[in-house]
Amino acid sequence: MNILILTPYLPYPLNSGGAQGVFNMIDNLRQKHHFTMVISQGSEYSPENIDTLRKLWPEVDIIYYPLWQQMLYPPFVYERSRRVLLKKLAPNSHRLAVEMAVRPYGEWFSPHHVAFVRKLIKEKNIDLVQVEFYECLPWSSHLPQDVKKIFIHHELGFVRKARLLKEVALTPKEQQQLEASKQREFADLEQYDAVVTVTATDKAILEREGLKTPVYVSTLAINTLSFPYSVNPGQLTFVGGYGHLPNKEGIDWFVAHVSPLLRNEHLGLSLIGKSWPESYTYSSGVAINLRGFVKELSDVALGTIMVVPILSGSGMRMKILEAAAMSLPIVTTTVGVEGLDFEDGESCLVADSPEDFAQAVKQLCHDEQLRRKLGENANKVFQEKYHPAVLAGVRDRIYNNVVGVQQQPL
Repeated sequence: MNILILTPYLPYPLNSGGAQGVFNMIDNLRQKHHFTMVISQGSEYSPENIDTLRKLWPEVDIIYYPLWQQMLYPPFVYERSRRVLLKKLAPNSHRLAVEMAVRPYGEWFSPHHVAFVRKLIKEKNIDLVQVEFYECLPWSSHLPQDVKKIFIHHELGFVRKARLLKEVALTPKEQQQLEASKQREFADLEQYDAVVTVTATDKAILEREGLKTPVYVSTLAINTLSFPYSVNPGQLTFVGGYGHLPNKEGIDWFVAHVSPLLRNEHLGLSLIGKSWPESYTYSSGVAINLRGFVKELSDVALGTIMVVPILSGSGMRMKILEAAAMSLPIVTTTVGVEGLDFEDGESCLVADSPEDFAQAVKQLCHDEQLRRKLGENANKVFQEKYHPAVLAGVRDRIYNNVVGVQQQPL
């Protein structure tokens, strides 16, 4: 099957959950289908990374749609410039918070961009177009009607927006903007032949909201190697970049409200991910070490306690699967573990208040038997339900069902 993937991000290096999810699905299916990938936004474009990925995937055609070409489109330049200016002039303003939630990505579907993709679909004899990530969602309005197309919904936009703004007092006009954004999301989704969510929870939400497009579930895969349980006393780990708002929000909550309650535990926290500023090292209660991007997560995280203080967002937290693969005990919020088959008290601890979260961490610090139980049970869940080969098989059946190669129950 000839599959065209439209994505705003190069899925290499594997420095985010989204990158891992896209990379591992293609990596497990590239011998079975012919993939062509177009990367369109290029904010972190790197010729070296593209060259490396081409060597890893000689069967995959990787095409970069250049940023300079998009800069020829005035609405794209206007949106980018206005957003940059607003961030500089009013970085902590109410207006920016609402703007980033309601209109997070701006305008970038230029006529040349659309013509480029349409030509590619014809030249490559594409059977299926796979659109990745929320900012690419409006591609449904620009693709030919006679080609099958699916959207991979990594994170429900309207759910994330509502959660990010739950503490913000919105004006009636802003409420209308939020609702209009939700309606646009559903209008775009209904132009696809299928929508693929990464959790059953997101599938249920879309169906409950009345989406008419068929919805499938295809959990994203990770490439973290599986390790047996081990212990690294006094060490906590968080995985995720500063640029992803739910990560920043969660760590801000942990630093402000949870960390002071752990002052007497003499704990260290490794923040693993891109762009965390030095200001986070001044936490009270827990000594924070900014590790940046780590190529081999196990080099830093083995034996630690994984904390996932996520308060907003949708989709799935790949960091939970990474922890489970390494047999780490996990402390998470309800939102953090949403949509994943990890059970409170059996394969993780779930805590939603600062007091409960701190108490769960303390409990694991002092109860070796519980640490081992949670770590080993989490690894068992990973092996049975989230191994990359299992997840790739599910995605392959979705492709066949949508294109009509064969009809199989999912």
